[in-house]
Amino acid sequence: MKMVENIVAYIYSLTGLIFFIAWQMNFSLTKYFLKEKNFSKTLYLELFFLIIIVISYYLSSSVFFILLFVIHAANIFVIIFLKDQILDSLEILDSQIMEITTVFYYIVVGFLLIFLA
Repeated sequence: MKMVENIVAYIYSLTGLIFFIAWQMNFSLTKYFLKEKNFSKTLYLELFFLIIIVISYYLSSSVFFILLFVIHAANIFVIIFLKDQILDSLEILDSQIMEITTVFYYIVVGFLLIFLA
């Protein structure tokens, strides 16, 4: 079922595009999601992707979805249990690097799903 991989790829690519456009308009969605008051929104975003990945794996059984499941499950674990460490490290990390990494992650995962899954 290549259609499932394509739909998930478009969701990831669209998310990356949204983060990129916001960054180009001088608004950092990455910094927005990593503020202490918005951590619940970050958790919901990760849960959204985790649910999409579980459903997609059920429909297509692609091994690539197992890797994405592990990544999003680890992100949820970090958000829940290591929130204070994330907030402390935000002062050290360069926001441009975080933004590029976020955009790059979503777009690359989208392309990998299209070509490898």
